[in-house]
Amino acid sequence: MAEAITYDAGNDDDAGAFAEGAITLWGNLLALMGTHLLETGMARQEVLDMLTILHETNEETIRSPRARAVAARHLMSVYEALGKA
Repeated sequence: MAEAITYDAGNDDDAGAFAEGAITLWGNLLALMGTHLLETGMARQEVLDMLTILHETNEETIRSPRARAVAARHLMSVYEALGKA
């Protein structure tokens, strides 16, 4: 049986590492989804527009400046990769 994942909210380093790991997984998932959308015929500009909207939403809703910056970097990487694909 899998071990439960524990989270110590009192440890800022653990919280930051957890957030960055989650954002990395999120970025990878976005890249896969974007690639799939392009392969199934969605217009590249539509996919890029969706990523722009997601970035704007993140800027307004992610409270942690560190997590917001990490999310922006990952999202920009996905945007650039899909823009050139």
